[in-house]
Amino acid sequence: MKIHLAAYPPGVHRISETEEAQELKLDQAVFRSPVQALIHLDRHDPYLQCIFDLETIAHLECDRCLNDYEFCMQLRSPMLYVMGRKSDAEDVDDPEITYIPVGTTDLDISNDLRDFLILAIPEKRLCREDCRGLCPHCGADLNLKECTCGISLSA
Repeated sequence: MKIHLAAYPPGVHRISETEEAQELKLDQAVFRSPVQALIHLDRHDPYLQCIFDLETIAHLECDRCLNDYEFCMQLRSPMLYVMGRKSDAEDVDDPEITYIPVGTTDLDISNDLRDFLILAIPEKRLCREDCRGLCPHCGADLNLKECTCGISLSA
């Protein structure tokens, strides 16, 4: 996804876009739904302050019961783009600041959007908070029925 900077003079702008997973180079097995992006752009050269509001659905596998489930993602991530060289501000090492060369006409934000979405996937993937998982002996899904092997541990 690119922002054509000439179309956005200094001031505040709202940009609404829909991107497919393959356009953002996201795993299409996880991100099957389009990504809705609302970008709040505040341009005051040499600064471009962006707030990204992203929405999509991730298709995940539960770590406890191994069932597939949909995870509704709604996230807000800020980013500051600065036109100029990083050497002008050597002491700044902030992942929310990206330096772009002076004269850039199209700002490609695809990598940033992809990173925000990947980092928003929970580390512990649960279909629900009270997921009971699988019986360690017979493999029965304890969310659906009580195990009959008599060895399962109650959650």
